[in-house]
Amino acid sequence: MTEKKANFTIKEDGFHGELCENFESSKKCSKYLSEQGINTLALGYFNIPDGPKNLNKVPIEFIEKAANYLKSIGYEKIGLWGISMGSIYVLLSACYFPDLISLVIAASPCYFVVQAMDSKKDILFDASAYSYKGKDIPYEPYTVKMSLFKCLFESIKHFEPNFSFLYNDLMGNVSEEHIIPVEKMKAQVLLFSGKLDSIWPSTQSGEIIMERLKEKNYQYPYEHIICEYGGHLMTPCTTKLDKLMKANRKYPKETDQYRKEHLEKLIKTINEW
Repeated sequence: MTEKKANFTIKEDGFHGELCENFESSKKCSKYLSEQGINTLALGYFNIPDGPKNLNKVPIEFIEKAANYLKSIGYEKIGLWGISMGSIYVLLSACYFPDLISLVIAASPCYFVVQAMDSKKDILFDASAYSYKGKDIPYEPYTVKMSLFKCLFESIKHFEPNFSFLYNDLMGNVSEEHIIPVEKMKAQVLLFSGKLDSIWPSTQSGEIIMERLKEKNYQYPYEHIICEYGGHLMTPCTTKLDKLMKANRKYPKETDQYRKEHLEKLIKTINEW
């Protein structure tokens, strides 16, 4: 059996992450789960040492290498949790490595592969946000230009970060080859979304994913939990961005309730998996 370790680097291990098997986890969501006796590995996929600095051709092999490592130290079941761009990352990974992943939990999901970007500088690249074996995973180009002025204007207009202008025209109009082929997974699927998501229409994306699984006669359990007053930060714990998001500011009681229910659903799903 492979020697167990806690911290991983791209240079040494092929992925960047931290294995959290106890209460002292430094990663908040991982800590929440580890407190319930659920072991987690918090995996970084961009803006990490020796890895992609932007969401630009991010290798999904990070998941493959991490999963193979966990298998090598005795883990029999491996599930993924990802939010926002991370939701695309985990859904894609479960499609490409179906024999490694048997549970996918995607919060604030998107149903297609997006164009590469540097969100800090509001720059788009002529490439896919994700890659496999060094090649772009086919992506849907944005039809609206992204600029610092446009992002600032939309954020001021809506009193919160707002990138929905990039996605609204794409919903339901994405080329088939750019849609995440979720039917290729061999995993239980659980989605969380909020109707007040200002980053992208995650509830609509979640419903499209559910409909695709139904049309393809998907053989594994799948569920989409929609929160009426939820925003983009559909996490089981608080985040440092909470105060920026209108849904969290306007509906704090509902936000707290959603997070409580999210955590309970995560624990129940994982324990029954």
